[in-house]
Amino acid sequence: MAEQESIEKPHRKREVLQALVVLLVILIASFVCFRIILRSKLNSRLDAIRAEGYPVTYAELDTLYTIPESAENAAEFFKDSFSHRVRWEDEEKRKLLPVVGLARVPLRTEPLTEETKALVTQYLADNRQALELLHKGAAIEHSRYPVDLSKGLEAFNFDFHNIRQSARLLKLDAILDAENGKPEQAADSITSAFSLARSLSKEPILVSQLVRIACQELAVSTLERAVNRTDFSDEQLIELGGTLANAEDPCSMIRAFVGNRCMGLSLFKMPAAQISPILDIAGNRPNPLSAPAINLCRFTGLADMDAIIYLDMMNDYIKALKLAPEQRRKAANAVVARLEKISRIHVLLHIIMPALSNCTIIDLRIVAQLRTARAGLAIERYRLAAGKLPDTLAELIPTYLDAVPKDPFDGKDLRYRKLETGFVVYSIGGDGNDDGGKERPRKRTGPPATWDVTFIVQR
Repeated sequence: MAEQESIEKPHRKREVLQALVVLLVILIASFVCFRIILRSKLNSRLDAIRAEGYPVTYAELDTLYTIPESAENAAEFFKDSFSHRVRWEDEEKRKLLPVVGLARVPLRTEPLTEETKALVTQYLADNRQALELLHKGAAIEHSRYPVDLSKGLEAFNFDFHNIRQSARLLKLDAILDAENGKPEQAADSITSAFSLARSLSKEPILVSQLVRIACQELAVSTLERAVNRTDFSDEQLIELGGTLANAEDPCSMIRAFVGNRCMGLSLFKMPAAQISPILDIAGNRPNPLSAPAINLCRFTGLADMDAIIYLDMMNDYIKALKLAPEQRRKAANAVVARLEKISRIHVLLHIIMPALSNCTIIDLRIVAQLRTARAGLAIERYRLAAGKLPDTLAELIPTYLDAVPKDPFDGKDLRYRKLETGFVVYSIGGDGNDDGGKERPRKRTGPPATWDVTFIVQR
């Protein structure tokens, strides 16, 4: 009996060991199959993106950002103007300069003081060469700045400060021309400011599109003041209205999201030791993942799972931008809600996935500003012809507008209201409330308030 037990005991050990080996082989095989399936799913997502004509790498992104080979390049003139721009070092003078300095621009119904006009005239004279180059560049259709996107994140360090400062210079020039009763010159500077913004429209970088929008906001605010301070002819109003219509480019933000998707993909592929410093800078906060933790995510397949979800969500963002303006915000918010429900175990996804819903709001707001301004110019044309304001925006059709522009926030017609002197055209804005054309305050104090996106003429 003892002899039989001594024989069966090693036999049972071998059976247990064999079972463990088989189990281990099954687990390894399952894990390998799991990783192969994940990789296959990820590759299929990338293939689908390429099939749509979109890039997935920085090298492919660079080929997206092109102009015709023989075309003149507006960016060359704009960059040349940057080097000729003069910045006053006298702090006392800069305190008195509006737009490019520290002084505030007077309210649209208030003139510049003679002292301010003299100072602005001197500043613009010092920057005449820069302004001439800006106007030359503005007359050219195509633009590509000398940025090599194939270099990856290194290429995203373009000096956008110069573009914004140039937009301010054009704004100051237009303000002075309007103040001096020179509507043609004011219109030229406003148009050039929109062209400067347009020079970034094909750049597939998110910050580029945010700078483009900032320049357009400057141009619209300049136009609003100019309409209040000088008399444009019907022909000038028609040309400015066409500029506003052309400034609305639904593809620009799509390009930005496409570029942002390439950036996210590059982070998923980047060596772990390089990711943490980049995420620290991008998020302006400590990155909770160390290089070993990132490598563990990659080994287990969690990183591939995160990349797949990332691509799906970025695809949903891009689909949202292709919807009618009033539908984009809801679709973008749905992506954010989906992200919030995803387990925090997908840590790479939560770190790399950008909060892009705010960008859709910014994009909708500039659409609202462009449309209210275009309607405002149509009202001015009506007033020139009829000697009075229209009672409704419908009276502008078809002579001054093909149709009443829609509010990008709710899809309804833009609102219009006569004032004691003049009128306001407005969108309800991002808060979704109709505040009767309430203008955004120049200085926000006290409890949070709501306002509309307005274009106001008081004359």
